[in-house]
This record gives sequence, structure tokens and C-alpha cells, in this order.
Amino acid sequence: MDVLTVAGGLARIAVIDGLCAGADFERALECDVRLAGVSARLSADGARAPEACAARLACLLGEARAKDIVLTGRTFDGREALRLGVVTRVVEDGALAAEARALADLIASRPPLAVRAVKSAVEQTRALTLAEALALEHDHFCRLIGSRDHKAAVEAFLERRTPAFTGQ
Repeated sequence: MDVLTVAGGLARIAVIDGLCAGADFERALECDVRLAGVSARLSADGARAPEACAARLACLLGEARAKDIVLTGRTFDGREALRLGVVTRVVEDGALAAEARALADLIASRPPLAVRAVKSAVEQTRALTLAEALALEHDHFCRLIGSRDHKAAVEAFLERRTPAFTGQ
């Protein structure tokens, strides 16, 4: 398992091929996006070697699926990881690196302020009511609409060109 870091830490992509178990599994869960090869094998190691992944899995998958994975320590492939919601995409093994790079490039092309705001809103939403989460998104929107990056995006759209973002 490798971690691809996007544009100076803007996002982290887990690239899962082969076996991803124990500490590597935990590290993958810490990433913003997780891609797996079809033949990847994932396991939390469960009650055999307890880790901190139970809480992350419960937030990500819900209590029942988290317990299934952690209590059994069973191993599952990339397709089942996608079905469970552990990974966001499954890619043919030979195309995994190219898919991860394309995803990293796409995220890096987005306005850095907006990427950080989206990540923050998604992460904070777990602890908020729907009304609080919507208010948080509104606050982010109000802050971002006044940014230089937003102005650059609007100008680029009107001029039919690719914007250049500065993170300001």
C-alpha cells in the first residue's frame, strides 16, 4: 500500500495493491480517498491485533460493518472493499498507478482553498446536526466567494480557459 500525497498535502490517496493489513490498513483509512486493485487483499487484523481502526471504520461504514471487519479480522478483496465502502474505487491491477496519478492531478487542479474547505466540512459533519452542517457549508461558501481563487475561476470560465489558482 502506498500513499500518494497531492500538491503539498492538499489530499492523500491510498493506493492499495497486494496485501493491506494491520497498520497499513489503518494508514489507508486515514487517507482522503482510497483506490484498490481488483486483486488487493484488505484486513484489519481485528481482535487478533487490535488497532485504532475500529473508530474510523464505524464512522466510515457504520457500526455493523465495522464490527464485522474488526471482530472477525477477515480478509476481503478490492471488489468487496468497494461494496462495503472501505475504498472509493476499484481499478484493474495494471491501471492502478495511472488512475491514482490522474485522480491526484484532478484534485491538484482544484482551488486549494476550496479543497481544504470541502475536506473540513465533510470531516466536521460527523459531529453536527444537519442544520449545523448546512450552516458550516454556507460559512465556507461565503468565505470562498470572496477569495482570489474564486475570482480567477470566474474570469477563466468567462474567457474559456483553465484557471490558475494561488490558494488565496
